[in-house]
Amino acid sequence: MKIPNAARFNMLIILAALPFTLLELRIGIRISGVHFIRQGWILEHPFFWQWGWWLWLAVIFGWMWLLITLMWSYLPAHRVTTMLQSGLMLIAAVLAISGIIVWMAALPQIMTQENAAALIPLVDALALGLIGGGALMGGAVTAWIGLELYQQQVLSRLWVPLLIMSGLAALPSPFLLPNVYGLLLAALCWWLWAIYLAFLPCLPSPFPAWK
Repeated sequence: MKIPNAARFNMLIILAALPFTLLELRIGIRISGVHFIRQGWILEHPFFWQWGWWLWLAVIFGWMWLLITLMWSYLPAHRVTTMLQSGLMLIAAVLAISGIIVWMAALPQIMTQENAAALIPLVDALALGLIGGGALMGGAVTAWIGLELYQQQVLSRLWVPLLIMSGLAALPSPFLLPNVYGLLLAALCWWLWAIYLAFLPCLPSPFPAWK
């Protein structure tokens, strides 16, 4: 559970997920516009559709892994705040994962039904609601932990704002989706933060006075 290992995993998985989303999934997640183009692409490219969402499930895992290692390395473990942050992180992950699974598994099945035109908007609304709720809670806990790390002044104050910005960019997701640019910005800031942690020659001590 080392921070550099978690950071390297995040760096690599986001490097795979972001371009794949922009280049491959963009047709499948384009809810507005001509629906039969989106429907045809998802049904004709089931592997790309599912693989893209598996990448984002891995991103959620990486996000939890890195946040937990940061919390347990640099923040006091035995306090109410830490337990609240851990609970909020878990709820956020469950909501986001549920929304992704609805889109990944249920949507292609719905598209093959006779009444697909009526059911697809309902599935989209459910998936977006779950993902938006997860992004809101995940963004809140990410920014919260980032602010605590910034106040602690152990990690670089030039880089910790990227962690805070990642959380803040995800906060308005319930009101912006299906526009995903806020989430993509959050992922980009998180990726840069992971790069900083991955290539640190040595991690600073959580107890500066002991150096």
